[in-house]
Amino acid sequence: MSRKICCLLILSLACSCLSGCQKSQKPAKEASLDFTVVTDSEIPEELQTLIDERKEKPFTLTFSDQAYLYVVKGYGKQNCSGYQITIHDFYKSPEGIYFNSELFGPKEDNPDARESYPYIVIKTEYTDLPLIFADE
Repeated sequence: MSRKICCLLILSLACSCLSGCQKSQKPAKEASLDFTVVTDSEIPEELQTLIDERKEKPFTLTFSDQAYLYVVKGYGKQNCSGYQITIHDFYKSPEGIYFNSELFGPKEDNPDARESYPYIVIKTEYTDLPLIFADE
């Protein structure tokens, strides 16, 4: 009797673990949003300070200056330079604004072994909708 109970417990535990392993779905797209990638010299000083405080570890951040919404995704400290960031999605969904980016690189022949802190800053029209950050 106890062997059957033990087997049932193990089976139910395995089923519950497997049911939680589904990949989350992207929210439905309502409309594309225009954005501009912001260069370092164009980042507002207050936002640059916030980025510098967080850059050691991966982070996400939003910042507004009443006219624009800035969306920031940082990938933390890397052991070398030469990384690139690609934005896969940036759109309005029923749940809010969906943002998805990915870090690539560096190339194998990259001779620059200096540490880096890759991040991307984009600027769009101000909205008070919540932001949904997703990773590939």
